[in-house]
Amino acid sequence: MEAASVLLLSGGIESTTLLHQLAADGEPVQALFIDYAQRAAAQESTAAHVQCGELGVELVPLELGNVGEIFRRGQDRKRHVPLPHRNLVALSIGLSYAANQGARKLYLAVNLDDTVDYASASHAFLAQFRLICGLLGDVRLATPFVGLSKREVIKRGIALGVDYATTYSCLLGYAVHCGRCPQCQKRREAFHQAGIDEPAEFYRT
Repeated sequence: MEAASVLLLSGGIESTTLLHQLAADGEPVQALFIDYAQRAAAQESTAAHVQCGELGVELVPLELGNVGEIFRRGQDRKRHVPLPHRNLVALSIGLSYAANQGARKLYLAVNLDDTVDYASASHAFLAQFRLICGLLGDVRLATPFVGLSKREVIKRGIALGVDYATTYSCLLGYAVHCGRCPQCQKRREAFHQAGIDEPAEFYRT
């Protein structure tokens, strides 16, 4: 029997929606959560546990906090995301884990906007990483949301019954989303474009 696919799960909108999509499709999956000392690690982990618990999906936590803390040494301010090109790190770990488990597929919930905003989510980067996957074995990188905007992902998730109030997007790691960081702003705009109201007081400001 083929091993379950591996999904990189952050507890955010896209990866949570993809988790629900795979569950709806009946595809066996393991969710991999990576703590690399990002400021929102605790909140993201909580969101990931909630979603996996709801669907009965195994969540595998990987602790790389020491790596992130070392990367922060000598910095004047604490960065929200300590690892440059974090998708490169996450995908490399995900690929290695999938190969170790005998999985044939590694899922990354990158969306269309991400391919423009982040070099390590660009079409060129993803194409090169797929080549690496082929060179190292038979694990395939799957990015089913790569052609969808955040708004479109949200609409798909609503159709799947995703409770987005239990997802987490804020870069600052507050218990209540700050509403001002880049990720909060993208989230608010996407829900507005989708014509969906988030819960009252979901954001601090």
